[in-house]
Amino acid sequence: MLINIDLHYHSGYSGGVGQINLTDFIETGPKKGINVFGTGDCLHELWLENLKNQLVETQKDSGIFQLEKQKSVKFILQTELIFTCSLKNKRKSAHIVFLFPNFESISNTIRLFELWNVKNTIGRPFVVCEDNEEVGNKISEILNINESIEFIPAHIMTPEGVFGSKNPINYLEDFFGGITDEIHVVETGLSADPIILGLIPELDKIGLISNSDAHSTWLNRCGREFTSLELNKDQFTYFEIIESFRSNSIIRTCEFNPTEGKFFLSGHRAGKERHNNDYCVYSPKFTPKDKKCPICGKKLTIGVLERALELSKIQGANRQYGFLPPKQQKFIHMVPLIEILAYYYQIKSPKSKKIINIYNKIVNLLGNECEMWFLDNSILEEKLSQEISPEIINLIKEIKNGNFSFSPIGFDGTYGKLVVGKKIDVFNVNFCSKKLFQKKLI
Repeated sequence: MLINIDLHYHSGYSGGVGQINLTDFIETGPKKGINVFGTGDCLHELWLENLKNQLVETQKDSGIFQLEKQKSVKFILQTELIFTCSLKNKRKSAHIVFLFPNFESISNTIRLFELWNVKNTIGRPFVVCEDNEEVGNKISEILNINESIEFIPAHIMTPEGVFGSKNPINYLEDFFGGITDEIHVVETGLSADPIILGLIPELDKIGLISNSDAHSTWLNRCGREFTSLELNKDQFTYFEIIESFRSNSIIRTCEFNPTEGKFFLSGHRAGKERHNNDYCVYSPKFTPKDKKCPICGKKLTIGVLERALELSKIQGANRQYGFLPPKQQKFIHMVPLIEILAYYYQIKSPKSKKIINIYNKIVNLLGNECEMWFLDNSILEEKLSQEISPEIINLIKEIKNGNFSFSPIGFDGTYGKLVVGKKIDVFNVNFCSKKLFQKKLI
């Protein structure tokens, strides 16, 4: 049976907005159709104590946990670490997800942190290294604690990912050193998908997974990305999930539409120093040659699309957008249903009671939100038509058929804004809101 997993989350100890309580997953998880979640921040002392007090193993040594008497949602012990090292007179950081089979392996990792003088008082600790050799050695020491600990480079194309534009590198080994061959899967991230990562030859033989990377369980955050594996519904273990990664037996990824993601195109958002309400956003061929913002003069935030095209050339492939490597695993794009409903009612807040009520009606009729993306539209309409208005059903069908876009497309930490019935060429965006500089954009 297909099991949907979403293994990258954060507690309130990681900063950002929102704060997760494990009980929140019990309400949201079944609505979204997610079976297994990452706990987030499992190395943090206070959150770890909370996990130990609330979670019980589904069966002895299974590595899968649940809240007592709540069998609908399962958990895997998970955290994100930030490794950083010096590379050719620059300091590179990369976010990495770690998965653990048991609390003992977590305790032993914390002991390593003490030896390394890692400050373990925040949800995402920094592991400082001298060079890529030390990065590889320290990750190897964590993996040696238990052969089933898995590390996964997170949101690899965003600025803080290993291939991101912040102090960029060109090959995984440049950062991971001798542990590179132990990378079995990478996380696509909200601003990338298999099409983007298909541009990069080095990733051809590495599996892809998708996770929400969320700080809350709100309906627009939880389950916005997930990965499907073929597992026994009731008896699967942590070790079977890890084996699926290591054998590249991933059935599909379900992707947040990357053009909505916060770093898809290059640019500078409004509100930056000397910007006021002005912003600029560019497709790769229109980015100023010096990569500097025409409004403030500082370096632009280079987007995921542009960075992937750069890597394609550097790695000797020069692939075209849309190329998919042979035997590429299946994937789909999604837009959170709560966002679709907010668009229909022109309500900004996804927490509006009005749209939550409609959302609950839809998921009750379909079983869960994930199911919506895999149903034939005729069946979808048949299931919904008794209680949901034709206008909402047609809007969902339009989005499933791809008749939508985001305007502006996501850039520089800003999510894209949904527009239905209008298509935008992602390679033909060339905009600066400050009229004084328009000539420089031509």
